Amino acid sequence: MSLLKIYKEKNKNSDWFTDHSSLAKGASGRLFEYTNTNFRTQDTFIADFLKFLEIENKPREIWPKQDNHGQEIHKHYVTNMIQSKLFKKDENELFSRTSKGLLYADFINLKIPESDRWFINYLFLLNGYYLNHKNYIIFRVKEDLLGHFLSTEGITKDLLIKEAKILLQQTSFSSILRSQFFYFHSFYNDSDFLTCYLRSTDKEKEELAFYIEKNLNKENFQCCISKKYQPKGNFNKIMLLDETKVFLLTLLFLESKKVELDAYKIFFESYNKNISSLNGDVLNYLYKNKSIFDPIFEDVFESEEVEIADSITTFETTQISQLDDRDIAEEYIDETSEVGRQKIKAIYSLRKRQARMLSRYKCALEIINNCKPIYFTAKNNGKNYLELHHFIPREFRNDFSHSIEVLANYITLCPRCHRQIHLALDRERKHLINSLYDDRSARLEVVGLKLDFKKAYEYYKIDV
Repeated sequence: MSLLKIYKEKNKNSDWFTDHSSLAKGASGRLFEYTNTNFRTQDTFIADFLKFLEIENKPREIWPKQDNHGQEIHKHYVTNMIQSKLFKKDENELFSRTSKGLLYADFINLKIPESDRWFINYLFLLNGYYLNHKNYIIFRVKEDLLGHFLSTEGITKDLLIKEAKILLQQTSFSSILRSQFFYFHSFYNDSDFLTCYLRSTDKEKEELAFYIEKNLNKENFQCCISKKYQPKGNFNKIMLLDETKVFLLTLLFLESKKVELDAYKIFFESYNKNISSLNGDVLNYLYKNKSIFDPIFEDVFESEEVEIADSITTFETTQISQLDDRDIAEEYIDETSEVGRQKIKAIYSLRKRQARMLSRYKCALEIINNCKPIYFTAKNNGKNYLELHHFIPREFRNDFSHSIEVLANYITLCPRCHRQIHLALDRERKHLINSLYDDRSARLEVVGLKLDFKKAYEYYKIDV
């Protein structure tokens, strides 16, 4: 069966058709879900950031509303503004810029080439926890997209890089339709179709491209690609190029072997050599604002979910004994600045040890999981070896108007329980999360960290 016939047969399946033509949540019409109807490209964040500034520090009761149904006009901006860490909210639901957001506002006003603007904007957004995934962009490329692509016979990382670069060089949609990465992008989750595509002759590939092009020209949207790219539709050439650049730059970073370079130069050289030329002033801008970009790169390089127990000095024991162990709401700490990040580290360094001492060196799940037989003694202090777990994970600290670096949120776990919480099947960790929630939810509310059960499950990627 020819490639075109296979494509036509595939389109007869309504579920397959919808999956590859739709941008709805969970569908495969795009590579990255943090860009959607409201946030279509990286650059859209700029316009919507400026829009969100209209309600900065304004109570929700005076937010402007839609005339037709009374919905708040700015409501659909909230999630991405918070998860991009450009804004924070206080206990009165007032939204204001973080340190990162303040610099972002200045960046928007820079008179720089479009290529430079896109690159810097990408870095600003890189450590966002969109869709409740820590470092979503990195996660999406590394865990999801590469998982799909590399399961297809004939697709390698080198081929993805090569073909993505070729697509970005095309100037017309007709030429894009004849580039391989277009089909990689369109059918990344269908390894069977991509295998057929890669095995097809150039003549068959041209036949498929011509068929899709004819459908678009005649406004006959009976195949999934023509439906997806129809004029004034939800997806277009600009969005395709934008997603391709995000994918390519992220993959180049993940594949970088230049360990002698810092993150600034890795990203700069990857973009400059493979996507578009950058002005030398870009690096100067990044280094000049290291207090904001260092925390971004620190997030990106932070891959370990578990914290390793460390030694404790006599001096620090004295400091711990002086810390208040009461559950009191503490002021929000802006993690988007280097000053804020260092403050968080200092508090964490002392409080994690205080948490172990207050727990009497017992795992919080000792009774449920019968941890006593598996404890071992830490060489540095002669106590049960325990790790510190944030019940509200660190990547979601910007969801709250108070600090999450409080004892109510610090839970001591043995290594087995800690890994089970993070890595086990949902059915094997639900009862553990339920137990911890029952134990800590009231304490968390006291310190200004109100967390409902549904949101806790969202944080741990468990379907309710």
